[in-house]
Amino acid sequence: MTFYDRKFFHGLRTVLVAVLTVVIGSVGTVSAVDQVTKRSDRATLRGEIKAMTIESVTITLSNGQTQVVPVSDIFGVRFDMEPPLLSQAQSNERSGALDVALEKLRGIQKEYNGDDERVVADIKFLIARTLVKQALADPEKVPEALTAIKAFRQGYKTNFRYLEALLLEASLASGDDAQALLKEVQTAPVKGYQLQAGVRLGQLLLNSDDTAGALAAFQQVIDQSQGDPASAAALYDGLLGKAECQQKLGNSDEAIATLDGVISQASESESETLARAWILKGDCFRARNLQKDALMAYLHVDVLYPSEPAAHAEALFRLVSLWTPAGHQDRSDEAMARLTDKYPNSPWTKQAGSIPRTAN
Repeated sequence: MTFYDRKFFHGLRTVLVAVLTVVIGSVGTVSAVDQVTKRSDRATLRGEIKAMTIESVTITLSNGQTQVVPVSDIFGVRFDMEPPLLSQAQSNERSGALDVALEKLRGIQKEYNGDDERVVADIKFLIARTLVKQALADPEKVPEALTAIKAFRQGYKTNFRYLEALLLEASLASGDDAQALLKEVQTAPVKGYQLQAGVRLGQLLLNSDDTAGALAAFQQVIDQSQGDPASAAALYDGLLGKAECQQKLGNSDEAIATLDGVISQASESESETLARAWILKGDCFRARNLQKDALMAYLHVDVLYPSEPAAHAEALFRLVSLWTPAGHQDRSDEAMARLTDKYPNSPWTKQAGSIPRTAN
């Protein structure tokens, strides 16, 4: 072996030893890779989750620092050693492929034989949440969804998902039942969820035609959520409620301005908020008899946010009636076909049967 050969192999050996030292050292120092993704800035924190309560999740990062994330600012959580398919199922849920997500989640629940109770609880919650999302577009699924979300809430009263479960259950409830659930959220020590409950209570007032009372409730949420990143979702929902009140009071221009603010400021990942904003904007244009502008607003939901079943079904319903007078009977027929196929039990599908199917 020449001098240069010996020098080469010595250098190679040095590099390999260094690499192995790093790998072995990493294995020895990183005992967990839990993840918490924040809603406010979508930053993902990696380390070891040390505590979970109905108020917050505490995670110790790899650099030794500890962060406490309010539950209202949690976009997603992944646990070390959770089934790999679980993240895929959640991606399906977020994309609106709810049937696929539910099938995967139930398969994971059946096959999971680990001993991490955190994973067991989260699978139950994710199944319940997916069922609730389905039920918002399909009333026939409400009983099953209510059973699932109630079972989770009653079995995991100290879980970090508990307050979200209360809001989900309230979205399917009505009258006194909904108010009782929302008032429980309002008494919880989490500002972001307190404000979300305030938005839902404002919506109940609006549904009962108390527009002035609803507007006051929404404005209170807006004022209290300003400048608080963990309450951003409540801020946008409060603004949506305010816009709906403005439209009902005949102030469509003000409502559109409010909605444009939400559309320009909300993160693209806030698909539910943005879908609802475009629906309300379309409603404002229809109130002003601006049919083409309304069509374009609803089309935004169909093209950009089909992952939101409730808003998507409503958008398709509106498009069925708007495409025909715009000279596109074929597109009206196509929207009707997709509405019927994708949301057969939606109230919007049943109403669509009364829409004139041909242009005058």
